[in-house]
Amino acid sequence: MASATRSAVPFFIAFGGEDLLLDRDIDKARSWKNRRAVLIDGHGKDDYEIVSMCEAEVTDGVPRTIIVDNANKIKGDKFLKEYIAKKVPTDVSVILVAIIRAEKLPEMWSAAASKGQGLERKKLKTWDDNNEVVKWVNAEALRLGVSFEKGIDLLFYQNVGTDLYRLANELKKLVLLVGEAGKITKEHLVKVTSASPVAEPFQVAEAAMIKDRKRAMNSLSVLYKNQGDEALIPVVYALMRQVEKTLIARRLLDKGTSEADVAVALGVKPWILQKSILPQARQHGAKDLVRHMGRLCKLDVDVKGPARSKRTLVELAVLAIAG
Repeated sequence: MASATRSAVPFFIAFGGEDLLLDRDIDKARSWKNRRAVLIDGHGKDDYEIVSMCEAEVTDGVPRTIIVDNANKIKGDKFLKEYIAKKVPTDVSVILVAIIRAEKLPEMWSAAASKGQGLERKKLKTWDDNNEVVKWVNAEALRLGVSFEKGIDLLFYQNVGTDLYRLANELKKLVLLVGEAGKITKEHLVKVTSASPVAEPFQVAEAAMIKDRKRAMNSLSVLYKNQGDEALIPVVYALMRQVEKTLIARRLLDKGTSEADVAVALGVKPWILQKSILPQARQHGAKDLVRHMGRLCKLDVDVKGPARSKRTLVELAVLAIAG
């Protein structure tokens, strides 16, 4: 969207799971020069209301930018589809910006993006050796005119967590402390940030699958602390996904399938297979994995239903897989 003022098009569509990045897209659209910006929330709005705003006559000659947040919550699509279909790509007297807070882009907005520009704001991944949040933190620091000492970017992430809003706010405080062109050290982190350990459901599952019981339970404890019982269903889902992938890999390997073909069958990149799935497959036999999957299927029903001691049931499942 940064290029909007250089090469204007009638539609700008941004979608995905990173709210901070989507909110920044809104801010950029509101700041486009020589345009009047109107921001509305699409939640509960009928599509003809949006079209009416776009088609309202411009009486003062000032081009308008209509920004619709939560555009995926608009009711109906008939009038918007017609508006998008007949819109001339060179007509930028009104630019419609749609912010879709969802992982998938609806067909209607995909058609709009094809006549303009579409941006995907995927939820950033936190793989140990490809941590996109840490990469974002470094880019954000450079944008603010500072940098991290070696290894401090990861420590910052581990202390603050995965929430980009909190990371951005804590980074602003660090900028005030170190000054322009300053370098952030561990001492600076101690002064400004408070430790808030982070964990993801997939980290519990991966640790359990490689039989690292201590790391699995520590990660589960952090999740409980940060999310409470809301962490139970995502953890069980992550365990089921890992067991399923590992079982497929185990059976293929037992048949003599090459690692390259296993990666293709699982739809993963070779480095993910090497780093994550193969180490897990080497720790488990096919029969054990089938037994774990059966247990997890029952556990999935239990954590979504009225079962008692749900946390204990999940902990026992993690320990059984990691045992």
